[in-house]
Amino acid sequence: MRGTQQRLGLVWILTITAASLSSSYSNCQEPSAQALYDQAGSALDAGNTAQAIKLYEALLQQAPNAIEARTNLGVALAHEGRYDEAVQQYRQVLSRDPQNETALLNLALGFYKQGNFSAAHDEFDKLHTVHPANQQGFYLLADCDLRLGKFRDAIALATPVYQAHPEDPAIDYILGTALIQDGQTQKGAEVIDRMMRNGDSAVASTLIGASQFAARDYKSAASTLRKALDLNPGLPGAWTIYGRALLGNGENEEAKTAFQRALQADPNDFDACLHLGAMLRNDGDTERAGPYLRHALMLRPDSAPAQFQVSALDAATDHLEEARNGLEKLVQTWPDFVEAHLQLAMVYTRLHRPQDSERERRVVMELNNKARTKGPQPDAIP
Repeated sequence: MRGTQQRLGLVWILTITAASLSSSYSNCQEPSAQALYDQAGSALDAGNTAQAIKLYEALLQQAPNAIEARTNLGVALAHEGRYDEAVQQYRQVLSRDPQNETALLNLALGFYKQGNFSAAHDEFDKLHTVHPANQQGFYLLADCDLRLGKFRDAIALATPVYQAHPEDPAIDYILGTALIQDGQTQKGAEVIDRMMRNGDSAVASTLIGASQFAARDYKSAASTLRKALDLNPGLPGAWTIYGRALLGNGENEEAKTAFQRALQADPNDFDACLHLGAMLRNDGDTERAGPYLRHALMLRPDSAPAQFQVSALDAATDHLEEARNGLEKLVQTWPDFVEAHLQLAMVYTRLHRPQDSERERRVVMELNNKARTKGPQPDAIP
C-alpha cells in the first residue's frame, strides 16, 4: 500500500508555488522529474522498495516539498523495516500538512508495527479526531486501547459505534472484550448474546471463555476456549486466554504451548509475553525468559507486573543494582505490592544491607496481617 499514489503528471510537482521550491528544483528539466516520479511509483507497485526509495530520494532532492512523494517514501521505508526513517518522513509531511490523512495513518502504523502501542495510540487518536470516518484508524485505536489495558477507553470508543452498527462483528468483539476485561460481565454477556444470534459462534465462545476465566472458573474456560480454537485457531487473543485458563488449572506445560502459539500469531501479545516469560523465569530458565519479559515491559512500560518480573529477572541473573533500583521505584508507586517488598528484601540481603532487608520484611508482615483498604493492588502476574 502506498496511499493515494496516482499518475498525476508533471502538474502535480510543478504547481507548488515558486516560493516554496528550492532553487535547484526550479531549474530542473520537467521530463526528469516526471520520469523519477513514474519510475518510483512503478518500483513501489512491483514491490521493489529498495529501488523506489532511491528514486523518491532523488526526486525529493529536486522537490523537497512534494508531499505525496515524501509520504510514499515513508511507505517504502516501512516496507523495508526502516520504521524510524519512515516516521521522520511522515513527520515532515505533517509539518506542512498537519491533517494529511495518509501521513497520519501511516505514522501511527509505523509505531504500531514496532510494538510501540502508546505512541501509536496517540497518533491514531489524532487521526480519529481529524478523520473520524477512517475505519482502519478507528479499529486500530480501539485495538491499542485493549493492548494497553485501557478497557474503559475502549468501551467509550466502541459503544456509540456498537449502537449504530449492530451488524459489525469487529465492534462486538472489541466491546465485548473490553467489558469483560473491565469486570462488566453482565454487559459483556449482552454483547455475547447478540453475537450468538448473529451466528458468530467462535468469537462468541472466545468471549464466553474470557467471562468464565474472569469468574475464576478455569476448567470451564479452558473447555470453552478449546472448542472456540478448534472452530477457528486464528482467533485474536484466544490462545492467550486459553493459556491463562490452563495455567489456572495447573497445566503448566500445556499453558506454555498455548502462549507460544499466541506469540506465533502476534509477537506483541503483552499477556502471552508476560506469562510465558514469568513461567520460564520461575523454572530457572532466565536466558529464555529475558526476551519475553523485557518485550512485555517495552509493550507496557507502566505495567507493575512487567516491572516486577523484569526486576526479579535482574535479581536472578545477579544484576542486583538494576533489580534494587527497579523494585524501589515499584514499591514507591505501589506500596502494598507484597511480592515486590519481599523480592526487595532478598535483594538487600544479597547487597549486604541487613537493616534495609529487615525493614522490607516488616513491611511484608504488616501487609499480610492487615486488610487491603486501598483498592486493588497489583500481583506479580495479573
